[in-house]
Amino acid sequence: MPGVGTSMHLNTEMLRLSSGIELQPIAYKGVPPGMPDLLTGAPRVRHVPMSVARGHVASGSLRALAVASPTRVKDLPDVPTFAEAGFPDAQVVSWYALVAPSKTPAAVRQRLNEEFTKALADPGVRDRLAQAGAMISDRSTPEQVDTMLKQQTVRWEQALKKIKIDKE
Repeated sequence: MPGVGTSMHLNTEMLRLSSGIELQPIAYKGVPPGMPDLLTGAPRVRHVPMSVARGHVASGSLRALAVASPTRVKDLPDVPTFAEAGFPDAQVVSWYALVAPSKTPAAVRQRLNEEFTKALADPGVRDRLAQAGAMISDRSTPEQVDTMLKQQTVRWEQALKKIKIDKE
């Protein structure tokens, strides 16, 4: 897995805590350097992005055990989510939000949101994002994103305490 604090590291730690399974995170300098080890069986399990796993799962060289998304993934319909597998706390999803400085006028924020939403409605954009392993959420207002950011901050502050990682 890439370094401490990445979504893949947090996935591993949250799975370890919620399952009681002793998992030892192994840090690599990115995802690609760790793939040869995973493909030969050391380590035996690893969190990897869908964009990396998809081809290996399709070829049979890897078996997907669970996905970290809130819903099943279109490309892997038979693979359960962590929540379905009994580990709801292990769900760690990387997400992206379009943000602007706090003093940006409301009209500008609204226009940015409208244009971004329009771009995400484009089938070509959606297809390219899906090929990269991205799941596009329903349209979010700036207020919904702000609420989600606050909720995620609380969740991860609590998780980091459990995992014993100091905030920097």
